[in-house]
Amino acid sequence: MILLFFLQLLTAFIENIYRLSLIKLSPGKELFGMALLLLPVVLLVVKERHEKHLLRGAFMALVFTRLVCPVPGAHGQIILGGVGVSAFLLILCFALSSPYRFARQNAGPAAALAVLASMVLRVLGSSCDISMEKTAMPYLGALALAALLLSRNMLDPEDTQRNIGRPPSWKDIVAILGLFAQFAFLYWVFSSPGVPPAWSGCSYGLYTVLLAGSLAVFVVGAVVFSNLSMKTLFGWNLLFVVLLVAGIRWHAPSLPLSPSSPAFFVFPPAWPTQLPFYALACLAPIAMLGVGRAMEQVRFERPRDAVFPVMLGMGLLIALTMALIFTYVWGYVGAMGHVMRNRFYVPFLAAGLLTFPAWFILQPQKPSANGRHVLLGGLAVALAGLSMAGVYLQTPRPAFPEPGNRPLTVVTYNMQQGSEEKGDHNYREQLDLLRKLDADIIALQENDTARPSGGNTDATRYFAEQLGYYAYYGPNAISGTYGTAILSRFPIENPRTFFTYSDADENATAVAEIEIHGRRIAIFSNHPAGSPETRVAHAKALMDEAEKYPLAIAMGDFNFRQDDPWYGAVTAKLEDSWLSRYPDGIGKPHPTIAAAHAGETLDMRERIDHIFVSPGFEVIESHYLPPPESETDHPIHWAVLRVK
Repeated sequence: MILLFFLQLLTAFIENIYRLSLIKLSPGKELFGMALLLLPVVLLVVKERHEKHLLRGAFMALVFTRLVCPVPGAHGQIILGGVGVSAFLLILCFALSSPYRFARQNAGPAAALAVLASMVLRVLGSSCDISMEKTAMPYLGALALAALLLSRNMLDPEDTQRNIGRPPSWKDIVAILGLFAQFAFLYWVFSSPGVPPAWSGCSYGLYTVLLAGSLAVFVVGAVVFSNLSMKTLFGWNLLFVVLLVAGIRWHAPSLPLSPSSPAFFVFPPAWPTQLPFYALACLAPIAMLGVGRAMEQVRFERPRDAVFPVMLGMGLLIALTMALIFTYVWGYVGAMGHVMRNRFYVPFLAAGLLTFPAWFILQPQKPSANGRHVLLGGLAVALAGLSMAGVYLQTPRPAFPEPGNRPLTVVTYNMQQGSEEKGDHNYREQLDLLRKLDADIIALQENDTARPSGGNTDATRYFAEQLGYYAYYGPNAISGTYGTAILSRFPIENPRTFFTYSDADENATAVAEIEIHGRRIAIFSNHPAGSPETRVAHAKALMDEAEKYPLAIAMGDFNFRQDDPWYGAVTAKLEDSWLSRYPDGIGKPHPTIAAAHAGETLDMRERIDHIFVSPGFEVIESHYLPPPESETDHPIHWAVLRVK
């Protein structure tokens, strides 16, 4: 339970720091939240007789911050997340000391149970953690009570164990670095089962079933796994790291390196390229074994002896996470960013390498089977079953629209990583707005959230499952783009993504086809950005593709206005749905969706979000809903079309 709270609070902490930096396109005062991670140094000045009081305070702080974390906005979640993570680090310092050595028993199975619990919360929330919703407060209260009951015995030291401790050594430092490297894998890879499928396009259902099953088997057979030889564990760890790094590297796209480079097309991957990630799901218990082995072996004489090693390990985890973020914000962070461009695999390789030394210096423990192992095994099987059942229950089952030459409602939506205008988490409100629009096709932008900066949430899956739509994620989460995706009530055919030259974030456009009454329509979701050269490259590639179809709809955040030359390049062949209804660029708000703007006019001459359509479409309606009602920092734009 404690490790689950740590993973959730760390996720909220990093995600909200990124959210607030995103709305300004540069880091700001939110980075001072990192200073909260230094709170464990208070243990250095606490007298020994008061240490148990500090432990109780840390435990209460962890439970309290997790309980109220969903309530405030981004700034409050940074504070609560930072305090909660520091509370976990303090508890870890105690658990690594001899007087509290009993608190680390079954650490490996406990790590597996934390991941399984996180998986259940994510699966039932369509990739969002349902326990981080404000409506989850009653359930969180029960969870907090369970945490208090399960951990009540760890609050009192066993003084008789003091003589087993020892001063810190280099072996302890290596073990703790390996421990936090394993925490990185739990955080980046396993706590949210939608993440590897968003990287690779592998089957979400199959991956989740394999991961849940392997973790349940590990917990049930924890005694057997604990007796494996060092050679076996080292080989297992090696295979895990090689497959993880190779799988990520395999799915990294080739990128056009100059404005004159042709667009690079990426198609849905063939099943052999997905095998490394299915194998990773089966190999996941090695990370849990690594956590357990390190926790068993490190024994400091006093909790204060663990402070600097634990702070070093946490610093490593933060540094590796920031390096991972740099791989997709490379255009905004200077020279270091350009070094990390399209190298999403590097932090995983670094974390993987740090796990190896620990296997040489840590000796296996041989626990005996007891009633507690049976209890933990039963809980693991139950959680795995819930994950598998949740995948089935949440799978979207789109209802095909009735035949007839009915109008087609299309929407383009820059969801800003699931944030509202000020940067607060806003998925639920965005979902409610999309439900009101009842669109046939939705083009999403800035949906690339299946990464630590996005809270490891697959936004495309969230909206597709909740709305019951077919979906194409577009560029995978490894590729370092803003994200573009297509949701449709109609079956999606021939999906692909093309990359064009970029000098900021990667520019990738999602393309798919739908068939309506025998008419094939091409759909494009766009989000170009960067220098004039990048806009020229994108406009050319878009028009080259759109010209192949008699009916095409190009939507997105184009980052150009109607007086820009790239706008002219597109409208030379496609019509602007807004200007087709309001030639002067000034229109009327929707009478019901935009009721708050009734009687006003919308001056959209400076708009950058567009819907362009082939001349074969008749534009019946075209609308914008500006912020804050749009639940993001962009206006949401939709049009009602009919094939002529």
